[in-house]
Amino acid sequence: MPVDVGTPDSLYGFYYRPVCFDENNGDIDCLAGQPVECDAAPDGRYVWWHSGLKTTPRETWPRYGETPTCIYTADPDEVAAELVGLVLTEFQTAPIEPGRFALQPSPFSLVNMPTNLYVEAQEQAFDMTLLGQNVRIEVRPTEYEWNYGDGTIYGPSSRPGGPLPEERMGDATETSHIYEDPGDYFVSVAVYYSGKYSINGGPMIPIDGRALAFPRRRLLAYGNLNHVP
Repeated sequence: MPVDVGTPDSLYGFYYRPVCFDENNGDIDCLAGQPVECDAAPDGRYVWWHSGLKTTPRETWPRYGETPTCIYTADPDEVAAELVGLVLTEFQTAPIEPGRFALQPSPFSLVNMPTNLYVEAQEQAFDMTLLGQNVRIEVRPTEYEWNYGDGTIYGPSSRPGGPLPEERMGDATETSHIYEDPGDYFVSVAVYYSGKYSINGGPMIPIDGRALAFPRRRLLAYGNLNHVP
């Protein structure tokens, strides 16, 4: 049963609006008064980001951030639409390090005694260039789904578990499991990552959707423990 599981999609929408431009005509005085320079590439445009609940009209969304940022394109609207899909693809195919999956006791475990399982996964960041824009994607682990290999699944849960001190080995934990029969078991955990991104140093924007990573180990309930290649 899910426990404290976050929503994969943000309730808030985001868009940017060009600053100092009326269609294709720039206001020189307005441009000169901006606190940043959009001169890192051709066709630099100042934009204000706006954010609001997706259920409310977009024209009512307030500004998001304290200063305008830059978009490098002659067609800001087209780039914005394309970037959403590209960022999601990059996020879900990024080489996310899945973290370390551990079992206690190890390398041996006993039937009819709790085996503690936990995963140590970290926040990560990826920098790239998409459609001529500098994009930074940041990911963090948010949910974990445990497959104990005997037909039992726990999660998704927001808790990754944690190591037990030596004197508490064999205690039950939120992510531990009791195996009733000796044998080989594939034990795995799916780590769900949520992400956010920024364009050219602008505000961080939540990414709708999640990415998955799969650290795995193999548990012999009454015997040894081996890495799965």
